[in-house]
Amino acid sequence: MMERTKPWSKIVSWEKKGKSLLLIGSEDLKIEVINEKIIRFHFSKNKAWRHNYSFAIEKELPKIDFTVEEKEENIILSTEILKVVINKNIPNIKIYTKEDELIHSDYKNYGYAKYKDKVFSFKNFEKEEAFLGLGEKMGGLNKKGKKYINWNTDDPHHYPHTDPLYQSHPFFLAWNSEFSYGIFFDNTFRTYFNLGEESSKYYYFYADNGELDYYFIYGPTPKEVIENYTLLTGRYYMPPLFALGYQQSKWGYKNKEMLMDIARKFREKDIPCDVLYMDIDHMDGFRVFTFDEERFPNIKNMIEDLNNMGFKIVPIVDPGVKKDINYEIYREGVEKDFFCRRSTGEIYVGYVWPGECAFPDFTKKEVRDWWGEKQKRLTEAGVSGIWNDMNEPSSFSHPMDIFSRSWERHNTFWGIFSDHNDEIFYDKTFPKDVVHGEKGEFTHDEIHNVYGLLMAKASYEGWRRENPNVRPLIITRAGFSGVQKYSAVWTGDNKSWWEHLYISIPMLQNLGISGVPFIGADVGGFGLDSSPELFVRWIELGIFYPFFRNHSELNTRSQEPWAFSKEVEEISKEYIKLRYRLIPYFYSLFWEAKEKGIPLIRSLILEFPNDKEAIHNYDEFLLGPFILVAPIYQEGVRARVVYLPEGLWYDLWEGKVYKGPDYISIKAPLDKIPIFIREGSIIPLWEPQNYIGEKKQETLEILIYPGKGEFTYYEDDGISWDYEKGIYNLIKFKIDERSFEIKYIHKEYNSDRKWFKVRYLDKEFVIEDKDHIKIKL
Repeated sequence: MMERTKPWSKIVSWEKKGKSLLLIGSEDLKIEVINEKIIRFHFSKNKAWRHNYSFAIEKELPKIDFTVEEKEENIILSTEILKVVINKNIPNIKIYTKEDELIHSDYKNYGYAKYKDKVFSFKNFEKEEAFLGLGEKMGGLNKKGKKYINWNTDDPHHYPHTDPLYQSHPFFLAWNSEFSYGIFFDNTFRTYFNLGEESSKYYYFYADNGELDYYFIYGPTPKEVIENYTLLTGRYYMPPLFALGYQQSKWGYKNKEMLMDIARKFREKDIPCDVLYMDIDHMDGFRVFTFDEERFPNIKNMIEDLNNMGFKIVPIVDPGVKKDINYEIYREGVEKDFFCRRSTGEIYVGYVWPGECAFPDFTKKEVRDWWGEKQKRLTEAGVSGIWNDMNEPSSFSHPMDIFSRSWERHNTFWGIFSDHNDEIFYDKTFPKDVVHGEKGEFTHDEIHNVYGLLMAKASYEGWRRENPNVRPLIITRAGFSGVQKYSAVWTGDNKSWWEHLYISIPMLQNLGISGVPFIGADVGGFGLDSSPELFVRWIELGIFYPFFRNHSELNTRSQEPWAFSKEVEEISKEYIKLRYRLIPYFYSLFWEAKEKGIPLIRSLILEFPNDKEAIHNYDEFLLGPFILVAPIYQEGVRARVVYLPEGLWYDLWEGKVYKGPDYISIKAPLDKIPIFIREGSIIPLWEPQNYIGEKKQETLEILIYPGKGEFTYYEDDGISWDYEKGIYNLIKFKIDERSFEIKYIHKEYNSDRKWFKVRYLDKEFVIEDKDHIKIKL
């Protein structure tokens, strides 16, 4: 295969221009140093650079200076941390530490190669033991030895080897027990990653078109790689506090009476819940930004009544605009030329729930602004967020597909040296001849993967303009690298299968490594009927998803916590209440995600980067630094083996102490998910409540465990953007063998708290809230 490509040839000259190094050869290479650990390699295509924009990196990147020296065979670029060595005669790039330890290298002179419009980069296998990231992908945590495609695809029937799915993140983290690095391939065309499936000597990535433009990101720890990757692509904002609560949804809550009945049952049954969703049933003939006045009369009053009960409402928004000249949104979009067109000039018409639809061209800022302004119809009714769906973009290939979502997809394949079978990649999206942009400058091939990202951006920016004092909950099904700046992500349409419960465990770890912290999967499964046992095990796992939503499909069995049996209801209530106890821990972890990009759901290697055993145990994870969760994901299982990394670990339920590294066998009856607390843990807890804000949290309970540790607790009003003005509190908690310390390090927010209640083994300390407290243990 590689021999069919044309590799990079001899470098004939070089020049340092300001803060760029320019190498001249068969194709030219521009190297820029973003910081001491991030280096951009941007190759020309046909001796020109046209990729002078990025949909993922939207801010002007700083660049730092570097030194260059030329030797007989090499050109050497040096930063304070890295050394890039480029062979001039047989062009090859190697990256070393300053101590001359080889981190990464091209395979021969195929660091850049081309075949027709496709651009490739081949890399040597050096010490890479695992490849992580790539966003939402099937398979285990480690992607080494596998291959993947990035092409956002609406595929609810995915199986263990299905690829691609709803999101595209052309970023991976290469790990070994000594160091880690990452590569972000900033190319929005259909991209491919062959991570050793083809050869044990090299791995490679390539794109169907566009330029070879990628960023090398050095750790040496995985957390440092993620921090610098999100420095490029952006980080999530602080979510509204209500978004951390339990959320209930179903395609089939078809009228006001049904939705109000669901709300009343949550309160009557004392099961906490903060958010109810309105699926496509709420719209007038599936027209976006409308409400069906017969099924949902006096929508504003209904939402106000639900708000008074402690519920927030989030409606679905699809990009397909019904083709109806009497429908203002469609008519206005036509008049202002806001819809996607075909290369022949006519508006592209596809089929989604309303029937024939036109689709906004979100590459245009004017269109994004218009779409965001139209959200006023929803926000004025009192909604608290936006649910972006069908934005891969999904467009049914035939009108009859609207009435049946149960077709099976083709098996995908790799046609590197032949034209792709377009039926595979275009059967549920826009046809190949759709164009985008002010002058049709973008083909759909280039925009497809970022359509969902741009829609999420329109929703977020529109919300901030129209509701500048209130944070929204925005979620999206489709996305691309950088989507975390605008939206939470759920993993799309799954099934009530044990396999889909299981796959969410490594999938969410990889999404977190890919820079997206606010993530979850539909609890209980969206399609088909959940069994009582499956639902219980999914609730037990789901309380640890940052985004915790129960969602199911039309014509499937009811899936509310009380819909199965009294036993299932009681277990569900217990765990949902545990989630509400953990809200302050979750919220503080979101602060770390906002500041550094570090995810809440963490693969073991994020906290134990030198542990060679940890990489294999991806059926468990850490929530933040302290809580190890080992889910049950097989029917009938009542025990499992758990790997505990180095240190002491406390069984949350039994209190028994285990010493790692070790594998242990632990019992897991239906009402127990194995949970272990790390030595030196500090976990802030709230009093349970039926919804966020129901009670003033005047006492912060702090659960501490023997050992050495520290934790930064974060708090603000949970509603407004005032934290951007510095109106928040940061409190440093610190424990050692002899004492526990509480110290404010930023104090600008007036909280309701009056007391700290510290629990340590069999001791309890209740202390008045002060700026600095030290307790002897």
